This record gives sequence, C-alpha cells and structure tokens, in this order.
Amino acid sequence: MHPSELPSFESLAETRKQVRSRTARAIASMMAVALLIGGAGLVSTQHSTPANEAMPSHIAMTLSALPANARAAASRTVDLTITTPGHVQNVAAMVLPNNLAVTTTPISRKALLTASIPSHVNFPVTWIGRDKTLGFTIVRLGIRVPSLKFAPLPASTSVVAVSPVMTGSITPPHFAWANTTLGDPQLMANGVVSYLATESYWNLNGFVDAIAVNHAGRVVAVLSTNHLWYSAQFVARVANIVATGDGCHSSLGIVGSNADGGGVLVKSVKTRGTATGHLEPGDVVIGLNNHHIDSWNSLLTVLYLTPAGTPSSLTFIRHAATHHAEVILACAL
Repeated sequence: MHPSELPSFESLAETRKQVRSRTARAIASMMAVALLIGGAGLVSTQHSTPANEAMPSHIAMTLSALPANARAAASRTVDLTITTPGHVQNVAAMVLPNNLAVTTTPISRKALLTASIPSHVNFPVTWIGRDKTLGFTIVRLGIRVPSLKFAPLPASTSVVAVSPVMTGSITPPHFAWANTTLGDPQLMANGVVSYLATESYWNLNGFVDAIAVNHAGRVVAVLSTNHLWYSAQFVARVANIVATGDGCHSSLGIVGSNADGGGVLVKSVKTRGTATGHLEPGDVVIGLNNHHIDSWNSLLTVLYLTPAGTPSSLTFIRHAATHHAEVILACAL
C-alpha cells in the first residue's frame, strides 16, 4: 500500500494551510508515513485494549531512586537555561543524536541559551527551530553529550514515564516518574495504522518533557504539550530534518490539488520559490526524489520529511509529456 493511501490525510492538508489548527490525526498520518518509509514498523494487535489508568506518580530525588531500567535514559537530560530580558527559565531538554536536543518549551530565536550537565556547566547552545506540528523546540548543544537510546514505538506495552524536574541551572534535577501503559494505535478495519500517538492518562498530564522507557532501558515515546505520546524515533528524525534544513521543513512553492488520475495539479506558483521557472499552472506533479506523488497530501508529507535546501529531482507532466527538473527545495514558512 502506498503511503498516500493511509487514512486521515485530509486533515494534514488543512494543517499545512493553518499551522495553528493542528490535529492529532494529521500528525499521526505523517508519523505513519515516516515509520513506513523508514522501515521502523510497528507491531500492533487488532483487538487489544489500551489501559485506561496508570499508577500514581512518584518523585525520585536522585537517579539511583528511579527504577533501574529508567536511570540511563533519565541521565540523557541537559538543564537548559533560557535568558530573555528580565526573565530566566530553566527547563529540561532531551538529548538526541548529532548534538541535538528537544524540549516542549517554546523558545524565542533571540533568547540566550546555555546548558549544564554534571560534568560541564553553562556551555553554549544554539537555537535551531521549532516544529509546530509536533510541538518541540530543537537546539544544538555546544559540547558532545551522550544521546538517548531508542526503540520502535510498540503497542500496548508497559513503560516507565520519567520527567526531569529542574530546580536550578547547576542543581541536579529531581525526577517525576510513573508506571503507565502505552495503548494500541487506532487501526482501520483493513488493519492500516492510522494513529501512532496515544494519550497520556490523567496522572501524567502535569508532566513536562517526559519520556517513556521500555523494560530494556530504551526510549520509545516522548510526551508532547498536547498530552500525546509520539514515537521517540520519529521525534528524533524530525529534529534532524529541521536541523539539516537550517530550521525548516521544505516547500515546493506551489498551491495544488489532487489531479484526476493521480498526482498534484498545480494551481499557482509562487513568484519566488522552488518551482519558479520550472512549473506552471496546469502541470501535474507525479514524483519528487524517487517518491511517487499521487495526491496533494502525499506531496506535503514528502516535503515535511525533507530538509529545506535539499537538491531534488522533480517529475511532472505538461501537455501529456513527462518532464524532469532539478530543484533546490525552499524553506516552508
């Protein structure tokens, strides 16, 4: 099955038009495509029932007071200090590969950022960007810090949810934690995964920047600001896309719609954009970077998962003839 055949792409198109009007189902569509394309897969059961409650939360004053399987993952946290005129804020940031870190906290591009870990205090941090769809700010750490270890997001699994509690810029964090269960994704009648985010339950809703750790000590999910667990592998992938794309996802610079027979019918082309000089109204886009494009939403998904500035191969039909063009994808604003 082609990724664009997954359900719920209608809301993804609306999301790209109105970024602030996000829906969990739109996010889930992109996550499903990313996991299928990346081969991460998801082992899920058609009839299992998500848990409807979780164990009470606890406070661990030290790493050693956490459950053993969660200690290593909890240590992959930096204390991020955000300084703006008249205000200093300390939040946790979760460390990803490539010296990146993410936090749910919105951060101004103009803020002064530093971070601390037990062995290094107040090292520099660079603001990279914010993914508004998932609700994470991405930063780059000025020193090398060991990253989280990930595993694929499973269905109906017991995990330990851990959230750092920052008490100061150089004070080791405390940790709120709870045992909980990640419910099954919602499955369509044909077995297609349509929802790869699962709700956190009532006693976790106060957690900030929480991670879900499996029995092997691997992080499988990250809790966003809307109280949904997202695949940690997907969050890391999106963070790397934004960082590689100079803080942006990519854009083709067109307005389009589904074309009869498949593809994207170009309705208009921005005066200055990726497609300027290559596409014109009436063209039908059918391929981008070896991805078959058979709908407007499949194009948006490929662009979301491609860094801005990527040299790309574009395939389109004009007057019944197939054409190819080499383009550099612009930044999606």
